[in-house]
Amino acid sequence: MEYQNPTRTRSLNSDIISTLPQNIIEDILTRMPLRSALRTSVLSMKWRYTWRGMPKLVFTDDLVASNHLSRQLKKYKLVNAILHVLLFHNGPETLEFDCSVVRLHMESEFAQIISYLARGNTVKKIIFISDNRSFKLPVSFFALQGLEVVHLDTCTLEPPLTFNGASSLTRMTFRNVEVSAQVLQRFISKCSLLHYFVLVELEKGIESVPEGNNFTFVDLFQCIV
Repeated sequence: MEYQNPTRTRSLNSDIISTLPQNIIEDILTRMPLRSALRTSVLSMKWRYTWRGMPKLVFTDDLVASNHLSRQLKKYKLVNAILHVLLFHNGPETLEFDCSVVRLHMESEFAQIISYLARGNTVKKIIFISDNRSFKLPVSFFALQGLEVVHLDTCTLEPPLTFNGASSLTRMTFRNVEVSAQVLQRFISKCSLLHYFVLVELEKGIESVPEGNNFTFVDLFQCIV
């Protein structure tokens, strides 16, 4: 039986992966935890910058090692890591930004991150999951005119009076979001392309909204047809 050098075999396998089309490599990276995807930068010179083209970035509590770290220090390290990734990321305009950091109370830091993203306006999809319903989305969030898909969980929606709508928004999911009926109706009426909308776990039912601020489902759907 012919002897095969294990080192040569590993080298060939590595070459097979490295020669895949760039879009396939980026797709593989997006299916990995972000922390693992970033670590591929040490594999070789070719892989050093590959993660920068990822079309989807998912930030979670475990992005940074947290053993024996205080909550405040972990939050500081996580924010720095997120900003570092965004600073060097040069992916396509179809960037999907997923921030699910429910245990660190990063609401004010999230506002800073959104302000940074709004400068480039390259974000097409945002998923934000918090554990603080009183957190009001920053004004810069409403400046993301390229948004097509929004998923908000546990926060407060209160657009500024200058909000003129999200011209590209097509899908929207609100879970445990604090918003008045009047504001919700005004918001939806300014999203002309919206065709998919989900409301989950409202604190108050539609019928319990204070008088003078009521709307029916007919009123609601008239805004999006």
